[in-house]
Amino acid sequence: MPLFYDLDGFGDDTARIAGRLAAIRQAMQHHPQGPNQSVPNKNATDTLLLATWNLQAFDGGEADRRMDESYWYIAEIVSHFDLIAIQEVGANLGALEKLKNRLGGTWNYVVSDVTEGKAGNKERLAFLFDRRKIRFSGVAGEIVIPPVEDAHGNNIVPSNQLVRTPTIVGFEAGWFRFMLSTVHIVWGKGEEEHPNRVAEIQTLAAFLKDRSEDKHAWSQNLILLGDFNIFNADPSNAAFSAIIQNGFVIPPSLHNIPPTNVGSDPRFYDQIALKTRLNNLAPSGRGGVFDYFEVVYRDDDYDDYVPAMMDGKAEDDPDNQLAFDTKGNLRSEDQRRAYYRNHWRRRQMSDHLPMWLELQIDYGGDYLKKRMG
Repeated sequence: MPLFYDLDGFGDDTARIAGRLAAIRQAMQHHPQGPNQSVPNKNATDTLLLATWNLQAFDGGEADRRMDESYWYIAEIVSHFDLIAIQEVGANLGALEKLKNRLGGTWNYVVSDVTEGKAGNKERLAFLFDRRKIRFSGVAGEIVIPPVEDAHGNNIVPSNQLVRTPTIVGFEAGWFRFMLSTVHIVWGKGEEEHPNRVAEIQTLAAFLKDRSEDKHAWSQNLILLGDFNIFNADPSNAAFSAIIQNGFVIPPSLHNIPPTNVGSDPRFYDQIALKTRLNNLAPSGRGGVFDYFEVVYRDDDYDDYVPAMMDGKAEDDPDNQLAFDTKGNLRSEDQRRAYYRNHWRRRQMSDHLPMWLELQIDYGGDYLKKRMG
């Protein structure tokens, strides 16, 4: 669990924050839609709890608008997993460090360098893991798509690289080893099946397919996860089918689950896909999406956060973002509440929800039976 001993520093807000943390724990462990979407106890030694979460603008610099309260909520959610891929980590690692410090000394991370360029947005990709179950193998890298070759093996055309450089990292849990590749695929505004998005997914999935089938690969158990910016998790969707057509499998426990975006239009941006050796890293049948806004920063909590949204500014101060919109117009009460719901609380947590999956990692009994003849 996170290290809660600093909560007394919140003064009059301590009771509310403690109650919300307890509510997160209760909601994650006892999901209203049933046990298969309830996050199981992570103390089991024969399973791995894996997650992916795009933490919007997760940067420790001036762009970070999160209150300390929000870091506690994020830490409580992350603490229920063994290993989590995080997208949109900023150039400033202060946010990631804050999160790790709240999780305690058994946690560590592997993080990529920033991706330069306007589209790259100076983002990093990270894996945060609990060393009580997960070991970093020492194998890590950023994926560079190789040049196109002619029939004689000569490089003839440099390949287009992904806008945000994906990472691939090796981990071990028990005596199992596996590779994780996390991505933040290009957005491509305005089109559901934007050609750049489909091309990036197709290019990466094909590359990873070949890598997983290489006899010299460090591990042939490969998991591809992250923010694919996929609108519909449907085989007819070109971006989604690009994953499936390259041999990756979306586990059944992640079918027919809520969307991962926070918004009025359902979007299935985030995915976890497996390409593993037979009977390796098999899904347990449990997985899902956790909607934290059902228990923190709820609509009913609006009044509690009015002072934070005003940020010490006077009611008539044009820089008061709760009182005035971006064009300088005074907000009505309904517009203030919409600002809280659709903007402010998302910057406190994220505009994505975490997706998780439980995997079986102990096949020692099967291994011994085969050797026993």
